[in-house]
Amino acid sequence: MSALLGIGLLLLPFGLRIHYLERSMRRNAVWVVATCVDHIYEGYTAHPKRMVCTYVTPDGRELRWVLAVGPDFPLVGEAVPLVYDGRNEGLAKRQDGKGKRRISLGLGWTLLAVILLVLGATAEYVL
Repeated sequence: MSALLGIGLLLLPFGLRIHYLERSMRRNAVWVVATCVDHIYEGYTAHPKRMVCTYVTPDGRELRWVLAVGPDFPLVGEAVPLVYDGRNEGLAKRQDGKGKRRISLGLGWTLLAVILLVLGATAEYVL
């Protein structure tokens, strides 16, 4: 059962870090409209896989961010709605029309790590 402990110990810091970044994004979210300035093609495809967007922060700095294109393939020069973390302007993501998740990805990974740690620790004593 030491494998469960090992996997749990490996997953725990990743889950906590993802949870921290998601929580920071929710608390410090700044909604902006960015401009798509370039497409990035990967492989031999007709559609781009990623795009380069620029947006201006409230203090006047212009930042660039590479984002997944998604299903709608905005053209160069089109407006793209973004949300970024006000504490870390470099962390941006596209606004999607989806509602809030009941459980975040970071919290899910952290809970899985804790469950594996508990199972691994109790299995040592049971067996």
